[in-house]
Amino acid sequence: MIEWIKYRRGLIIGIGAIILFAYWATTTYEPRVLASILLSGLTLGALYFLVTSGLSLIFGLMDVLNFAHGTLFMIGAYVGFTLYANPRLLLNTLPFVIAFVAGWILAGWLPVKRIQVSGWVFWIGAVVVAMMAMWGFELAPLATTALSSGGRIPTEQAQEPTTLFVARTLGLTIAGLIAGVAFLVGKEYAQQPLSVKLLVPLGMIALALVIAPLRSNAESGLLSLNSNLRFLLALLIGAGSGAALGALMEWSLIRPLYSRPIYQVLVTLGLVFVGTELVKAIWGPGGYFMELPEWFSRRGPGCPSPNLIAWLQDNCASIDVLGRPFPSYRVFIITLGLVMFISTAILLQRTRLGMIIRAGVQDSEMVQALGINVRRVFTLVFALGAGLAALGGVAAAPFLGISPGLGQEFQLQAFIAVVIGGMGSFTGAALGALLVGLARAFGDQIVLTGIQLPWMSEAMSFSPSIARASTVLIMALVLLLRPAGLFGKKE
Repeated sequence: MIEWIKYRRGLIIGIGAIILFAYWATTTYEPRVLASILLSGLTLGALYFLVTSGLSLIFGLMDVLNFAHGTLFMIGAYVGFTLYANPRLLLNTLPFVIAFVAGWILAGWLPVKRIQVSGWVFWIGAVVVAMMAMWGFELAPLATTALSSGGRIPTEQAQEPTTLFVARTLGLTIAGLIAGVAFLVGKEYAQQPLSVKLLVPLGMIALALVIAPLRSNAESGLLSLNSNLRFLLALLIGAGSGAALGALMEWSLIRPLYSRPIYQVLVTLGLVFVGTELVKAIWGPGGYFMELPEWFSRRGPGCPSPNLIAWLQDNCASIDVLGRPFPSYRVFIITLGLVMFISTAILLQRTRLGMIIRAGVQDSEMVQALGINVRRVFTLVFALGAGLAALGGVAAAPFLGISPGLGQEFQLQAFIAVVIGGMGSFTGAALGALLVGLARAFGDQIVLTGIQLPWMSEAMSFSPSIARASTVLIMALVLLLRPAGLFGKKE
């Protein structure tokens, strides 16, 4: 019996701590206040989970500690906000990205092996052509919104004429082609034969050119859509942009550094600063708030909704929880986190890709020996993790607003959640995110109301920083009892 207790002392202490905390919470707060705190904690936990899940998967499979994961969360928030509130910025920049990538892909069909010139010559040429193509392009007028200083600039004045836009698009296609050649020079690769696959880059170029004359109409069409539909599009496009950036990051920066972990840390840390400054350059240093879609914004007679079923009909901004209104959008965030947890769990446990990922976490060399393209799996996992983080960023925009510091704040809390749950454990990431979210919610409530002890005449007040410090204290306690985390495995 004594040996059994010693072996499970961490679990016993943890259960005891939970029981004591539950007793304190139920005796300190009224049921409706406690329910509100718990729901707020679940809201934050759902957002943290969308960041920690990808971070944990990437580390578990690839041993990559991605310090730029929070930056992907932030970029997803900005992209989603832009599609929702200012789509002209995307319509006037996305074709350039598509054209450059298409040109890069086209290089695979060229006889690069016959080229005897150094790749650096082509890299310099690509930079020169890209600079010439974008010379004089002004981004600031496109990025202005109604919340910007001076107000929104009319689209006709903000965007360039179609002919100039097409010329820039073609120039970036050529720059991408030269960059693709520079990348392939001196490498062993099989030249792509003429096939249906060639239609992919050609179709991308055609798409970029077709957007040029349709930019104004496309902007008007997007802004005239129902706000609910625009919000769903923002979620999809934001998550897709994060997944694409994640795949690009893994392929171009992380893959060459798998054998040099310290360089991985330095590169991802550098990306944090690059991403933050890029956001400031495009959207400015100020913050934005994304308006709630109609599903979560109605106020007036009949609100708050008495329950979820009634909310489906009246779309009130809040739902009655034990006589206290709770924002319906937060319920959506909780639901989104739960849906993504179940979906990702099914992907990992019930699909062939999930089996490969789980096997790769255990022994990537054995998976490679079985003839599976582990590099491709690595890219997919990185894209999945980045997409989940970006999705969380879009979901957080109407709740917390967006600013250049948003990513770093969530990055810190995500790392704490991953350490609590155990590095590389998907279940641990979910539980860690939940604990961090609840700790922040109770910490905020303690800061707001203080703690009333029986022998004190007045409630003890605390600094606002106690909410953040609470998550660090929980992490320290977990590491003291279980150094590998709640679900982590000892090396």
